[in-house]
Amino acid sequence: MRAPLPGAGVEPIEDNRRGVARIWITDGSPPVFSDTERLQVSHRGLFGLPIRYEGFVDPDVPIGTAEVVGDRPDDVLFAEAEWCVLLDHPSAEPEDATPIVLQGLIEGKWMNRLLGTRQWQPASIANNVLAAGPGIRTTLAALEQGLAGETGVEYELAGGRRQVHVTTLADVRGENVPELVREVVRLTASRGEALDAIDLGAMGEQAAVVNERARIRAALRGDRVPLPNPLNMAPHRAKERLVRSALAEQISVPAGTTVRLTTTGTGATVVGEAALVWQPA
Repeated sequence: MRAPLPGAGVEPIEDNRRGVARIWITDGSPPVFSDTERLQVSHRGLFGLPIRYEGFVDPDVPIGTAEVVGDRPDDVLFAEAEWCVLLDHPSAEPEDATPIVLQGLIEGKWMNRLLGTRQWQPASIANNVLAAGPGIRTTLAALEQGLAGETGVEYELAGGRRQVHVTTLADVRGENVPELVREVVRLTASRGEALDAIDLGAMGEQAAVVNERARIRAALRGDRVPLPNPLNMAPHRAKERLVRSALAEQISVPAGTTVRLTTTGTGATVVGEAALVWQPA
């Protein structure tokens, strides 16, 4: 459940008067979830093995600011730094030279809702915020050529420590993003569905807690011997271990604390801002 967050100092993006957007939310992790649409296009995964993208449409993503209310008493929110591709004509399959806008997105994640299930949407829907601002204007093909840009989220933990996650446009190179965008556009257009943007998922080791290599290695190791345990290589088993480890560290977003996102382009110019606060039910 979401409502506007007043007084955060971020205005809605100027070319979207509704203040909300329909966004395809991408997951590129190894587990195959039961409530997502699995695409044909893949990217480089763990150990260089290909992993097919999957995802779903979040139909009501606030632009600029939002307040999220946890529906469950055990809800624990994490925040990830992600990129979105905005298209001028999202129903037409984009070509390499098609103009796009890159903008940052706070992907909220109710991490506790990933435990004991093969569903992904309950953890990842109705808790996302698209940054407001002009974004980075470029073309689809340029994503593979090396662009300057960074999206970062940060929030304060107990004791004054800060939790920071960052993704750069260098992290996007080599992840088959042009084909991801094209397939999502084909899929939604074939159903006559409107779409404002395509989220690319958490790209880069620093984009999300669950992307950190040390955490992934720990999830794959045995509990008694510091060597990989073949049983822990099962994607959903590894996911459970990774999530439980993150929850135990108490580095989630404290209730009532503002998560702030800043997207910068060439010369560290700010081109997008967003803010998210969550409150318990």
